[in-house]
Amino acid sequence: MPCASSAPCSVGTHCSRGSPPPRHNVRRITLALALGALALGTVGACGAQRATAPGAQDDTSLDDASAASADVSALTLSPVALLDQPVDGAHRAGDEAVYFVSRTGTVHRFVNDQLSNEPVLDISDLTEGEGERGLLGLAFSPDGSVAYLNYTNRSGDTVVASLNVAANGAFERGSLRTIITIEQPFRNHNAGDLVVEPNGMLLVPMGDGGSADDPLRVSLDDSSLLGKVLRVDAATGATTIIAKGLRNPWRVDLFDDRLWLADVGQNKWEEVSVLDSVSSRTPNNVIDFGWSAYEANDRFNDDQTSVSHTPPVLAYEHGENGCSISGGAVAVSGSLRGRYVFADYCSGRVWSTPADITSTPSSNASLASRMTLHFDAVDSPAAIVRAHNDLYVLSLSGTIWRING
Repeated sequence: MPCASSAPCSVGTHCSRGSPPPRHNVRRITLALALGALALGTVGACGAQRATAPGAQDDTSLDDASAASADVSALTLSPVALLDQPVDGAHRAGDEAVYFVSRTGTVHRFVNDQLSNEPVLDISDLTEGEGERGLLGLAFSPDGSVAYLNYTNRSGDTVVASLNVAANGAFERGSLRTIITIEQPFRNHNAGDLVVEPNGMLLVPMGDGGSADDPLRVSLDDSSLLGKVLRVDAATGATTIIAKGLRNPWRVDLFDDRLWLADVGQNKWEEVSVLDSVSSRTPNNVIDFGWSAYEANDRFNDDQTSVSHTPPVLAYEHGENGCSISGGAVAVSGSLRGRYVFADYCSGRVWSTPADITSTPSSNASLASRMTLHFDAVDSPAAIVRAHNDLYVLSLSGTIWRING
């Protein structure tokens, strides 16, 4: 994940929160506001109704692409729940609930703006929610009958597993089955997300294994599964590589056959990369995102070669904007419709960029100009997820926010 909760950063994340950066004239959001609003049973001035009826599936059609230029000045954040270290959220077909993931190893059901006190799944005996480890990702099969998990086991290795989900939303812990296990050489850069393609195949982003500077030189090494996007057969565990050259793609979003990857940077640049034409990717047309030969468009490790480097579609420099990107999801409703929304863990800023961008300018400054700032100083945003057409901002300090407007 971008950074640890017990310290400003884990090794290799290069995220120092230190003194707060200068603030722009945008809405300032704090955890104190969230706690106060929830204690009163309201969301105060941030209150708003859901953008869509619960139970509806995500609208993945963006024929009305002009909505991407809509007025976003009235956007607000509503605190809707508190959860210990929330890092992911997902919904399943035919179920009005959103299932939120705690890094500590539990999954909680959120329905009618109420979060279940008791988890629907608890695997805290299998993992340790510390640093960049824990239960990190959740996704569902297209029919909603199977849940897929991405977590680190007690040895620190990545495990992708499945278990059955009953029609009433009960997770059947006894059916838990390991699909693949991938050895991790260090304690950080585990990535941790996963998404399901329409055909039921899993897409699993992998970090470079950790420490700093890609010391094992694995991200561009075709013999390693680290620093890659993997396509995994959930039934057999058969695994192929469809993208490489990634450092720590902590959160991803699959939308309109494009995989959005928020890749946490090393010394200078935070990146958003896009893997186009996902469904047609094979080991014969692997996309190379460049790490660690490149950090964004800058050369990094001189001994690494990226022959077909695909630059990011967006990048921003460490400093006022932050130091650790937290992806990210494409909005499908409201004034953000047709925009990819993301945040930075260190600065707490939340931005968006048009979801139809395809070009990759060679200038990092040009990449940064594509960002539109919406919120400032959200406390420790670890992820932004889309569920039932709504966008949620998950703060590692405990607050789950819904974006309205």
